[in-house]
Amino acid sequence: MTTSHTPTHTSAPPGGTPPIPVTHWEELFAAGCSFHRADDKELHLLADHVLPTVGQQALDVGCGLGGYAAGLAGLGYTTLAVDWAQFSVAAVRDRYSGLEPRLSAFCLDFEDDEAVTRALPTASFDLITMRLVLAFMTDKTAIARRVHRLLTPGGAWVITTPMAERQSADRRRIAVTAQDLAVVTGHFERGSWYDLEPGGIRCIVMRR
Repeated sequence: MTTSHTPTHTSAPPGGTPPIPVTHWEELFAAGCSFHRADDKELHLLADHVLPTVGQQALDVGCGLGGYAAGLAGLGYTTLAVDWAQFSVAAVRDRYSGLEPRLSAFCLDFEDDEAVTRALPTASFDLITMRLVLAFMTDKTAIARRVHRLLTPGGAWVITTPMAERQSADRRRIAVTAQDLAVVTGHFERGSWYDLEPGGIRCIVMRR
């Protein structure tokens, strides 16, 4: 690389930490909690790297409370937001009802290949985003293959994530390692990366 079904399992962060059950995320989202919020600068940087066209299809995996998915809709994408937490999906539908039909949401466990295959057609998305999500995915090789299958030819997968080597030991569970990235980028022919700020969160852009 150059520069709706009920979940039945838990996701395991890297580094041997215990799995995080879906009830944990339900409680966080019910309390209105979210991660580092996307701002205009982040969305402008994304647009510079993926060059959106109005009417293209986007999939935001692990959408949380929907702010990033709403930003994608604002860039012109017809955006589907998915999360395995029921409260997350309900919050997106409630908060952003005014963006329908450009933004829709439903509950989906992206680590369940059968569920993804039933719900999402092959080669149907021009952009797939995972913002602060990949670290919590168990089988990153399977995730990369799934994303590759869902992207249109030339489509982009954007991973936004902290890097493990930049984190203190107690925060590495929320980050991806260089090895993690090697696993997922090996399924794509070309890509690039940029940081949202020096030494901060990194965005990896891979093209099918």
